[in-house]
Amino acid sequence: MGSDNDDASGKRKGRKVWLFVKNASMALTVFMFFLTVILVLDAYKFVSIRHAKFARKKVLTTLQYMDPALIEAHTGMKVLTNEEFESLNSELEETRSKIREMNGQVQQKYSLVLKAQMDLQNMKSEIEELKKVTA
Repeated sequence: MGSDNDDASGKRKGRKVWLFVKNASMALTVFMFFLTVILVLDAYKFVSIRHAKFARKKVLTTLQYMDPALIEAHTGMKVLTNEEFESLNSELEETRSKIREMNGQVQQKYSLVLKAQMDLQNMKSEIEELKKVTA
């Protein structure tokens, strides 16, 4: 009369097992989500996990001793020598100082323009007042 999934009392056999599997999968999903969030935060150094920090240091120290051609092949970026890096840094500092200097000059010119604009506006208002007086 009943199906193969029913026992003598009429209840289904697999109901408790299925409920356990659903709860376990939900708990595992929540755990994996929080683990992913923590690892992402660790990657951006908002949170620190001891073993992840060790792994990051290990990768960085390994990269120091790797062949630059191998690093360039894997990353697609050019590896600079210390001399090239220092020359680029010095050029960057020189360029920044020139930009600061030019920015100061631009600010001076801008203040002169604003002053001239205010003087022009004052002259216009004085002309309007004189027109009212003469009329």
